[in-house]
Amino acid sequence: MKRRFLLPLIACGLLVVAQSCSEDEAVYPSLLTEMADLHTDAQGTLERIVLDDGRTFKVGNPQPDYGKNVVYRVVCSYLPQDSTALLYQLTGAYVLRDSSEIALTHPTQLRSAWRTPRYINLHLAPKTQGGRQYWGFITDSVTTRLTDGGDTLTHAYLTLHHNQGQDPASYTQEVYASIPLDSIPEAGASSPVTLRIHTFDGVKVLEL
Repeated sequence: MKRRFLLPLIACGLLVVAQSCSEDEAVYPSLLTEMADLHTDAQGTLERIVLDDGRTFKVGNPQPDYGKNVVYRVVCSYLPQDSTALLYQLTGAYVLRDSSEIALTHPTQLRSAWRTPRYINLHLAPKTQGGRQYWGFITDSVTTRLTDGGDTLTHAYLTLHHNQGQDPASYTQEVYASIPLDSIPEAGASSPVTLRIHTFDGVKVLEL
């Protein structure tokens, strides 16, 4: 049997744009913080960000030494300037894949969950001692039915896969993760999704 292991996305480090000025003169811009796909070019330089609603910005302060022609899933704080964006901070996010064959449901904490046109996004808070944990989703079932208009509606029922591994549950760490809607078996972009998450307070059921 083929086993598909979820490997965590390489996290992007902190990226800060600083200006030389005194504390009294400092002006802090109003930054926007969103989840996005961060693209690099053939030289491994940050090139553009694509937001979940489809808007695209060229990176106004490109940084080198990333993977070549790679798409990173990130939470980014940025300042839009017409068609460009100045990046102030990047936090890597996990891209979750179907891990049904190695499914585990160790508990975590759920901060929030929301759906966008291309992703289901999760803000989680697992317990950790700095070790490695593994994330994915379990496909419990997929049902179809005909709507009153004669269309076929697919409904996916998923559970969050979380493998605590050998990492002791100690202090809380903030984690972001995304399920690409096109990776859910047989489901379309508009298909309803029910997601179960095992938390320290019991099972949470989300209708997304």
